[in-house]
Amino acid sequence: MTSAAPGTTLSRVGDPPELEDIASARRRVSERLAPVARVIAVMSGKGGVGKSAVAVNLALALAQRGLEIGLLDADLHGPSVAKMLGLRGQPLRLASDDTLRPVPGPRGLRVQSIDFFLQGNQPLDWEGEQGEAAALRSAMEQAALADLLACTEWGRLDALVVDLAPGSDRLPAFAQWVRSGVAALAITIPTEVALLAVERSLRRAYAARVPLIGLVENFSSVVCPNCGAEGPLYREAPVERLARDLAVEVVARIPFDAKLAQAADEGRVFLEGEGASSAAGRAFTALAERVQAFEMPEPEGDSC
Repeated sequence: MTSAAPGTTLSRVGDPPELEDIASARRRVSERLAPVARVIAVMSGKGGVGKSAVAVNLALALAQRGLEIGLLDADLHGPSVAKMLGLRGQPLRLASDDTLRPVPGPRGLRVQSIDFFLQGNQPLDWEGEQGEAAALRSAMEQAALADLLACTEWGRLDALVVDLAPGSDRLPAFAQWVRSGVAALAITIPTEVALLAVERSLRRAYAARVPLIGLVENFSSVVCPNCGAEGPLYREAPVERLARDLAVEVVARIPFDAKLAQAADEGRVFLEGEGASSAAGRAFTALAERVQAFEMPEPEGDSC
């Protein structure tokens, strides 16, 4: 089995990670992220809304603007960032002090994912064959996430984009490790079911006192592959009402583009050539501008 850095809880993927004192883990993460200007947590209420595609293309669009960008796939059981960037199968990279180096990605991205620790399509299995360790799953996931943050030599970054797993609990769980300089971007699609789910995530973000950059309406329309015209994809749900009720701004509307999905499947950068000038490409460029311009509010004590 592939080995990670000696002494880390990721030393053998597939084995349960070792648990450590939370204060100690927070200190390690804080020290490692000291050169990182800000952390952008990309969240959603449910799966299937294109959150990972938004995270990947946002990171690429920010890097295209000349920024130093890291990208962490924090979805331990369903990692997809490496696939979307054509990086699957890349070997782990160890620094001289046995810390991990991020995998170099397109546009100079520094990428880290549990996918790099796994062989082929091997799943994580920390619960045991009979599920005997299921009660410890949350603690083990948090230990592994803390290690991905703290054992990776990120270096100086203008931003670290984090693709969280879907679910309203994921942002507060992540925010316990990154207690300052983190802001959230919420992804939804214009359906009642998706809006109900993302509302729960937004309310959890407010409760955790994590600043919100805004709400991204993904699949806001569909682009015709022949003529390039845009039309409705879903029956429009009231995204604006949710934004108004929760005092969060809609910062981007991204149309569905089959070429974007194809690029992700093939591990190619969509924001090149025709993709960059497409409606979806322009939307990602505009989103990157909004994210870069976002000003973090003054801290009001602990964010957790």
